[in-house]
Amino acid sequence: MIARLRVLTERLESPRPRLLFRVLFIVTAITFTLLPFVRFLHSGTDMDYRTWFQAGQTVLQGGEIYPHAQIFPFMYPPTCALLLALPAFFGKAAMILILSSLNTVAWILCIRFSSALMSEQRAQNTPIVVATFIVMPFVWSSYHLGQPSLVLLALMLGAFLSLRHGRETLAGALVALAVAIKAFPLLAIFYFIYRRYWMAAISLVIALVILLFLLPIPFRGWHQSLNDARDWQRGMLHYEQGGIAQRPARGYTWKNQSIFGLANRLLRRVSVDEEPDPLAYANLADLDFRTVNIVIMGSALLLGLSFVVAMPRQRAPEGDAREFAALLSLILIFTPLAFGYLFVWLMFPLALLIKRSLEVPASLIWVLIALAPLTATAIAPRFAQIYGSLFFAALMLYLALAIDLRRAQNLIAK
Repeated sequence: MIARLRVLTERLESPRPRLLFRVLFIVTAITFTLLPFVRFLHSGTDMDYRTWFQAGQTVLQGGEIYPHAQIFPFMYPPTCALLLALPAFFGKAAMILILSSLNTVAWILCIRFSSALMSEQRAQNTPIVVATFIVMPFVWSSYHLGQPSLVLLALMLGAFLSLRHGRETLAGALVALAVAIKAFPLLAIFYFIYRRYWMAAISLVIALVILLFLLPIPFRGWHQSLNDARDWQRGMLHYEQGGIAQRPARGYTWKNQSIFGLANRLLRRVSVDEEPDPLAYANLADLDFRTVNIVIMGSALLLGLSFVVAMPRQRAPEGDAREFAALLSLILIFTPLAFGYLFVWLMFPLALLIKRSLEVPASLIWVLIALAPLTATAIAPRFAQIYGSLFFAALMLYLALAIDLRRAQNLIAK
């Protein structure tokens, strides 16, 4: 089977299929870019773009981004609202076109950065093409809803590429920008610290202070900038028995594929749906909130320790792509709120493992195992995600990468 895959890969790398893939990508990207814009002009449907427009307009008008008397309509960091002010200035239709175009640029960068991180001697497009096809529903979700998942992935891959080339300051700044858009990429700082990327960690912190506190001052004023940061922190950075952050009804439902959502959904008696009537449960046990958190913390320690054990003590250029891919999978797993569109981040881990399958046949088994829950998600989205289909896909990919890292470490030791 591996021999056949290698033959197929070689054929797909020939000029004609490569040209076909490029044409297909261009057509798909243009279609995805224009569909939200055309849909809005035709029917007024604006999905999450509505929220981004309101946030940008609030900044332009000097209003409160995070109103005290109600659930936040905008959950992202205040810098994100500031960045949305410019496209919002041109009106909602123009903003939708700008943001969807930005998604297309980010998608292109994701492919280019993935190729650069994976390739040792020459570019290999087939693994990336196959991985992109697998995560296409999540790519479309980013356009359909207006989510910045592709932008965040491009920033993270750009940071990893910067690390490879010794540009730690740039790497930290790129991760900081991702954090300023949506907070969860901050988890990457633990990797920076463990790998002793000190300049990257310091750059991340300094850039984040600039983005969150100093950049808004000319536009929001000192007092309002501090209030924005404080109100966002108070409203968003909390996790309790009743829910997560500003979306308590959604935090433990089937839509949340993080370990926090899955563990509470399966180990406590909480509804898998947002609507209170009728209530639906999928719990396999009926534990209290404290015990569930002990399970989560134990899992975090176990997976974190496995990552440390899998990584070689000395950084190796030939293994860093696997480390980066494993890190992306772990971040997805431990993000408090991980909805479906975020799993476009699996593009790079999948592409890397598909490539490794051509070199180490055992990796193909893990790819097929990870594809099983992804396939189940496509067939029965709600039922599969109730039991964490996307979570387990990310987990299987992480385990495959960790085992591959450990195997390579053992070969070097011999």
